[in-house]
Amino acid sequence: MNAHAILTAQGWRGKGHSLHPTSDAHGLTHHLLIKRNDDGSGLGHKKADQKAEAWWLNAFDQALKGIDTKSGTMKQTLKGGALEKITTKGIAKYTGTRGLYSSFVRGGVMEGTVGLNVVSSLPTPPDSGVGTPTAAAASGDEGKEKETKEERRARREAKRLRKAEKQAIKEAKERAAKKVEKKKAKKAERQQVKATETKEERRERRDARRKRKEEKRRMRTKSGG
Repeated sequence: MNAHAILTAQGWRGKGHSLHPTSDAHGLTHHLLIKRNDDGSGLGHKKADQKAEAWWLNAFDQALKGIDTKSGTMKQTLKGGALEKITTKGIAKYTGTRGLYSSFVRGGVMEGTVGLNVVSSLPTPPDSGVGTPTAAAASGDEGKEKETKEERRARREAKRLRKAEKQAIKEAKERAAKKVEKKKAKKAERQQVKATETKEERRERRDARRKRKEEKRRMRTKSGG
């Protein structure tokens, strides 16, 4: 892209002139200057603050210089140093809600495994298709190897009975659900018939139902006699 040609087409008078159409008193007559950052520091960094940012290093350095070792023992001769201010008086500056350490999150404590029942076998790779054996599975396999044929037959029979019982319960629930649906359908049909039938049709329907009841009672009496 030819920037010079584009600006000239828009009315620019050429190099050494501002973008104003008639006067160079308005605007810049040179290109925008870019500040180079070749010291490796980030945006907003100030060289004057480089030493101030290492406040913790300065505090420890000051405390180390105040240690007296001439008498053969280590004795701190510095009083009121920066490290002492941080640990006693000015600790809120660094540990408060808006302090320097407020963005750090305290992690949990790692617990030991001494005395716990931990499986010592190496884990199986997840893509191998084989699960990692556990202590419970190993004990179960040992129990199966020790059981006799009669015990194995009894265990399988009990398993078959449990399966049959579950199947019977499932079928009973399905029959009960179908029965409830059937009753609902009959009730809805009766309500629809009642809403549309006349008085004569209702009387005939009731007479027919009474006759059916009497017939059932008669048949029940005969069978009982």
